[in-house]
Amino acid sequence: MFSNRSPRLAMLRLDLVLLTVVLLQRTFCESPGVVEGYLKSFNAKRRLQQEIVVNLASSKANHGRQEEMLRMLYEAMHGVFESAGASLNSHSFLPSSPFPTNDQGLLDSLSLIYENCALFADLYLRYPDLTEALYGRVGGGKFRTTAEQSVQFCWDRQDVYREGSTHGKLLHLAMQELNLVPREQDYINPHRSKASTTATAEKKKKKTKERKKLPRGPSLSKARSEL
Repeated sequence: MFSNRSPRLAMLRLDLVLLTVVLLQRTFCESPGVVEGYLKSFNAKRRLQQEIVVNLASSKANHGRQEEMLRMLYEAMHGVFESAGASLNSHSFLPSSPFPTNDQGLLDSLSLIYENCALFADLYLRYPDLTEALYGRVGGGKFRTTAEQSVQFCWDRQDVYREGSTHGKLLHLAMQELNLVPREQDYINPHRSKASTTATAEKKKKKTKERKKLPRGPSLSKARSEL
């Protein structure tokens, strides 16, 4: 799939294989049931994720190679979102449910959702156009739904991704990019192509005009003149 001519690309490929394995593993938590204890393990996983994302961004891979690398990561991610989400659903685990204390299997599933959402946010914010181009090719076209549902779930829980925290700020940026929450007035993603940004702005402008447009029909003033 990838050429071995470039040592840097070969190393990046190994990083991505490692990251795919990491995606499928739970984070070891020294203090099950305690969010602060879990965050120590979560932060360690995040450092590994961020290092590999930086390597991907700084690589000399062309557009086609980057697309294939992202597709591989997103396929693994989609599988995790589906399986871990199904596990949470089978336990009737809701955003309002307390952090797991005595169920390691439930904690494992929750950990996978948390960690993959963070990585998805990193990648989506860095590669918004490529990610959206891949939506229909990952998970049988279901990846966008599973990713957005998982992101919304993490945000609604307000524990690991507390509003105002480092992780909460990252997720909130991703939610704005996904249009799951209203975008702040000064929000802009420098990694999105200018053409895509312009199209999005024009679409919003058109919707605003449509809302302001009055319904057709006889005006009140005309009705009075006929009386």
